[in-house]
Amino acid sequence: MKDMEFRLNYHVGTGEGGRDARYNVCQVLIDNRVPHAIWFEDALVHFDVPTAVFDLYILVMDIDLAANILAKAGWHFDMQAPHLIGNAEVDLLDFPQQRLISPDGETRTVLLPATDWKFPLTSNTRLEFVPLEAMPSLKVPFPPLAGFLDALIDSWLDCPSNDAMLLIVLACQISYLYTHAPALKQKSFAEEMKYEHRQFQFDVLAGMETGTLQFRQHQRDIRDALLRGQYTLRDCSASRDNKDLFDPFGGITFESVAEEEHDEESYESYKD
Repeated sequence: MKDMEFRLNYHVGTGEGGRDARYNVCQVLIDNRVPHAIWFEDALVHFDVPTAVFDLYILVMDIDLAANILAKAGWHFDMQAPHLIGNAEVDLLDFPQQRLISPDGETRTVLLPATDWKFPLTSNTRLEFVPLEAMPSLKVPFPPLAGFLDALIDSWLDCPSNDAMLLIVLACQISYLYTHAPALKQKSFAEEMKYEHRQFQFDVLAGMETGTLQFRQHQRDIRDALLRGQYTLRDCSASRDNKDLFDPFGGITFESVAEEEHDEESYESYKD
């Protein structure tokens, strides 16, 4: 298993760019007829997740072609190691990417192959084009919520098990969506998802603890069985007595830990 180490994953500019300048890269790609979609943190923000944005991740069909187009438009290549997805260091042989710094030095754009991240950009791919306030003519392409969630789920389920930090990054993004996107709190949203992911939706709403290795293996087995036609959808795929799926931490939550620490601090203060 790879060592787990947190790193700051962003290019530090002067802070003078702003949201509109951040997406200037899309205008260049659109002008050159390069299909693309905004990904990871920027896509989370699009769905009202209160997260910060760092590097700008963009899915394209051909990262080398797109990178050369941007280089001709004034972007410059960033060859500095390590190569990251979130805080996870990745091997370029397994997860290729091209990184470029914007002409104003404000934003590092990371180009990723769309098929590697389970969101093939074809003529039938549905996108949501969002106009910028300062430049309404520029419409930034985001994935629809269902397509984004489907892709994150497949990326997480198929991620190599030795990429522990990348598994955490992907699991967190899925969790953010379920926490902050109101549409995902409706059971009916499953109808918008891929058929093989609908049990995932039902199980999250049933209260399973997401993001654990047990949950990942359970959902991967169900997805594969659905693809083989060997599973029938149900309200919940496991008994609530299954502690591995419903109570893997033995009742310990961040809230209970915080309360315990607060009680200890109060007791020490009382003794003093």
